[in-house]
Amino acid sequence: MRTSAICNQKGGVAKSTTVINMAAILARDYGKRVLVVDGDSQGNLSEFFGADPKNGNLAEVLRHGRDEGLFAIASIQPTNFAGVDILASADDLMDLDLTAAKEDPDKGEILRDMTIKLAELDQYDYILVGCPPAFNAAATAALVAADDVIIPIKLDAFSLRGMANLMRQVSNMRRINPTLRVSGILPTMWYKSSQIMDAEQQLRGSGLPVYPHIRRSDKVDDMTFDQQPLLECSPRSAAGVDYRRFVRQWMGGGADV
Repeated sequence: MRTSAICNQKGGVAKSTTVINMAAILARDYGKRVLVVDGDSQGNLSEFFGADPKNGNLAEVLRHGRDEGLFAIASIQPTNFAGVDILASADDLMDLDLTAAKEDPDKGEILRDMTIKLAELDQYDYILVGCPPAFNAAATAALVAADDVIIPIKLDAFSLRGMANLMRQVSNMRRINPTLRVSGILPTMWYKSSQIMDAEQQLRGSGLPVYPHIRRSDKVDDMTFDQQPLLECSPRSAAGVDYRRFVRQWMGGGADV
């Protein structure tokens, strides 16, 4: 079983879109059993997959005492997409900040306990954790539990400048989770312009592993209204084709350096 955190401290970089399409492709194209963990208080993943926070959510899990992940497992619910289950988000996730996690370090271990127990039960092939656009308790728990990190990035000056800080945070988390690695940077919402291509070239020259980009497509917005992943609503769209290519490479090991 492999656990991946989809993480960036900036909002609007397609973290939720990436998790949705990864989960759908893994389940539909490869027949894999996938668990999505919605770590963002906005709850976009939970809404998309038809989850009800009243039936169990991550905020409750992070408030719960450590119990080998059994409470977290009991909070998992099925989704409206075959092969994908979810641990939902809740509005009060925003109340769980990094300070609280530091005051009670065991809270940061709860998701790792869950992944260990699920691996023993052989219940899932992949766990995808959608992180919030902040380094808070939910993000900390995700990085403690994860085998690797995928970093979606919009190719603008702000995102590129913020990359160093994000990489430093990931490096700091290796003190708790020494095996955590960066699977790759995923440029999203790509379109053909000299500035975007220069930014991508700059990123690829940084020494970090970088996946092939995901092209910008209006079909991504349509996807959220339809509540259908791209492989259902627009499999031949630019983004639909690119996400399939990305997942194939991710499953094969990671991005190119």
